Amino acid sequence: MNNKNEFLNWKFILPLFIGLLLIILVPLYYNYNKEDQKKLDNQSSQENKKQENAPKYLWGVDSASKTTKEMYKCVNENFGKPKVWGRYIGTNEEVSTGLTQQEIKLLHEKKIKILLIYNHFSNATTQKAGQQEAKKAIKYAKELRVPKDTLLFADIEPNYPVDSAFIKGWVETLNKSDYLPGIYGVFDKNQKLFSAFNKAGNDVKEKAIIWSAAPNMNITSKEKAPKYNPTGPKESKILGWQYGIDAKKCNIDTNLFKGEIEKNLW
Repeated sequence: MNNKNEFLNWKFILPLFIGLLLIILVPLYYNYNKEDQKKLDNQSSQENKKQENAPKYLWGVDSASKTTKEMYKCVNENFGKPKVWGRYIGTNEEVSTGLTQQEIKLLHEKKIKILLIYNHFSNATTQKAGQQEAKKAIKYAKELRVPKDTLLFADIEPNYPVDSAFIKGWVETLNKSDYLPGIYGVFDKNQKLFSAFNKAGNDVKEKAIIWSAAPNMNITSKEKAPKYNPTGPKESKILGWQYGIDAKKCNIDTNLFKGEIEKNLW
């Protein structure tokens, strides 16, 4: 009789015990999972922020030749799709073909930003010359209907005579216009351009954007581009690096640009 009563007691007590246990454990399990999920969410959020804050780089090309559908296909198939395409404004006989409206339309249809280069001089000395060349570059840009706040890069080749006065003239004149001043060249410490830019002063460093062709590495595809590491004067705004020149295919050079330059390309 007693055994039967004990059995009946356990029959009612056990479910109650299990129920109470579940009431205690379920919230604990839920809270544990909630805290665990919160940690995962925080980790994911931190990773996303790191990715958002990580420097953005754009791979691109430049060329002295006219951009055709065939040339675009050649670049796309052999190197990868560029985000930036450098082209010259105004034809310089036997040196470069000037950018055309057809090219502009083609590149913009492909969602490629155009970087504008001016190369109608071979002597980069005196402030007056810098001002005059800047005014010519502005004229070319206006004729192409280039929008405001677009960078125009002066192409100062290694064999050109160069001084700080020319650089000042170029930068100050463009800075007062609808456009922004850029300087392209081999910004190696042993080059005259490097010392001339340094002598131009802090005002020039603050206003001018540098597209450096130093150091010169090998031509690569987009996927095999090197880590962004151009050389140039300290405290200058180096936003572009032409790391590879004279590709055997497609007649291009290969480049990397800091993402912040994108808003000032066309």
